[in-house]
Amino acid sequence: MLSADELETEVLTLKVEIGLHESCMQGRPGYRSGVRPNHWMPGKDYTFMGQVDFIGRDLLSPGECCEAIVKCIIPVQDLGLFEPGFIWQICEANRIMGYAKVLSC
Repeated sequence: MLSADELETEVLTLKVEIGLHESCMQGRPGYRSGVRPNHWMPGKDYTFMGQVDFIGRDLLSPGECCEAIVKCIIPVQDLGLFEPGFIWQICEANRIMGYAKVLSC
């Protein structure tokens, strides 16, 4: 198994649909464009780093979804997963706050 220092990564820019769960975000205004949440890889035991910039808006409120650009750092072995339709969870620590779905690469 590779350590984090040995893991080869690549920067990837994606157009995504992003949505915030209303119940998980209860009592909060939502996320501002430029947010850098944890991105949980389905079926993996790690997250990846990525910034979310909303298209045409500055705030995404709980229960809403919109299109966004995600610029992220991905382990090379996972690059093949990031095709249109691929979905992952948006989290704060281990708490799921929403989702992202690839629209185009």
